[in-house]
Amino acid sequence: MSSARSTRGARGTRGARRTTGTTGIERVLTRWLVEARSTSGSQLAVRLLGMLCAWVVPLVATSGHQLSPVGFTLVVLGAVIAAVRPEPAGGPVALASLAAYLLVAPQDPASPVVLLVAGLVVVHVACVAVSTTAPSPARLDPRLVRRYVERCVALTAVAAVTWGLGLLARSVLPVAPVAVVAAAVLGVAAVAWMTTNNRSR
Repeated sequence: MSSARSTRGARGTRGARRTTGTTGIERVLTRWLVEARSTSGSQLAVRLLGMLCAWVVPLVATSGHQLSPVGFTLVVLGAVIAAVRPEPAGGPVALASLAAYLLVAPQDPASPVVLLVAGLVVVHVACVAVSTTAPSPARLDPRLVRRYVERCVALTAVAAVTWGLGLLARSVLPVAPVAVVAAAVLGVAAVAWMTTNNRSR
């Protein structure tokens, strides 16, 4: 009798644990659904923009590597996680998935596709950063969004200048003067950063 009761008790405990686990998952999904419905328009627009930018990267930087489908899947999932949960892990997960894909999809440094990919990654990171500045139901500060837009433009311009200087050094000079190119890039970055800071004030 006692062994039968103990067996029933163990089965009941296991069933309760399963029910609790299922309920826990349902609660998480319900909470995410409620948060998605309560997300403000500005937050939704920024998160969707960041997700789309990440999705476009594999479409632009195509690769025939055997691991490319896996990398593409990771980019899609990482971008979705970053859009739903930008913090604490959404942003790093999306960035890591992009880095993993680009490792198996290397591009020709002389191709303009490199600039496009850099711009997409910069905008994606900026969108994730902006979305973490306020709760999802809150409306984003337009001044903050404008500041991030200016900095995205500045960083993309720095990337373009760096790319152009690299091509020039490779085509004109037999040995690229690394110190001169680095100094020029740092100078352009400093000017861009000071310009965006002055405008934001």
